[in-house]
Amino acid sequence: MTVKDYGSSSQSTQPTNVQVIAPATLNAGYTFDAVYEGNTFTVTVPDGGVVKGQRFIVPFIPTAEATIMEASLLPLNSPNTRGNGMGEDSIPTGVWRDSLCDCCKFGPCHPSFLTALCCRPIIIAQLLTRMKMTWLAQRTRFRNSNTNLSDSRTEIDQRWRSTFRNIILVLVFYSVLMMVVPTPLLDPTNPNAYDELSDAEKKTYFINSSIHSALSALFGFYFFYLMVQLRATFRHVYSIPEENCLCLYCGVNPRDGICGSGGDGNRLCSAGVPVGVEDVCCVMFCPLCTTSQMARHTVDYEYRSATCCNSVGVTKYMDDEAYEGIENGVGEGSVLVV
Repeated sequence: MTVKDYGSSSQSTQPTNVQVIAPATLNAGYTFDAVYEGNTFTVTVPDGGVVKGQRFIVPFIPTAEATIMEASLLPLNSPNTRGNGMGEDSIPTGVWRDSLCDCCKFGPCHPSFLTALCCRPIIIAQLLTRMKMTWLAQRTRFRNSNTNLSDSRTEIDQRWRSTFRNIILVLVFYSVLMMVVPTPLLDPTNPNAYDELSDAEKKTYFINSSIHSALSALFGFYFFYLMVQLRATFRHVYSIPEENCLCLYCGVNPRDGICGSGGDGNRLCSAGVPVGVEDVCCVMFCPLCTTSQMARHTVDYEYRSATCCNSVGVTKYMDDEAYEGIENGVGEGSVLVV
């Protein structure tokens, strides 16, 4: 497997961030051997030490001799990576802030949970706005030869500011269409209700039912696609590796995703990041938990007040908040391999 950083154009001589799981509880400065793509290299425990099972990150450069260049460690719990979870501005990198099943962590009446439960398109629009993505799940970064594409805080266009409004318009348009194309209601207690309709009523029933089904399918697929792209973007920006469903790749490199490695030329991936099998499975089988987890990841609701009634779902939110600090820590687009 070739070492690569799927968020940048760097060559193989550039550092690749590798996630390591501590084999035991170790003090700072202790060294142990780890294996990455068949290369054995030495890992030094960062300041503060680690406990068994803790994950931290070490960058290395593969060379022709398969040796590792020493570099400063980037532990997940270091303040430099915003992963300490101790401050109101911290956004973890390398791992999700909490579990997929922590939907009711702040109670069943929390605005983020209620929005995800009762009106999921609203919270999807809010998350897209936080991540500066359009209503088509495109990331709005400014691109030219002088721009660092791994830094989403560089100059960007402003299309993301209309994302919340546009998705609300989609929701309203869908609701209006469903109301103006009525479907005749059949008596559920009468097994012959359809047969008792006239030929004209049967034709109207068939046409309207078909329109309803088509609109529902398009609406559902649209938001399914947005959620998949959104979750893949979260993992890309915050360097969160897949931990489940890896067996479903069937020979495909998991680091390339199911639609290739992303990029502007990939029409199946409008966000321009690799989409994982885990992303698809989470959205397909538990959309409530998935949207709620993404909402909690970018905002620590222990310190911030959630709201249902603005474009980002939280009060006093800064435009660059979701991307603050990532270029100084693990960095957007880093490839993490356990």
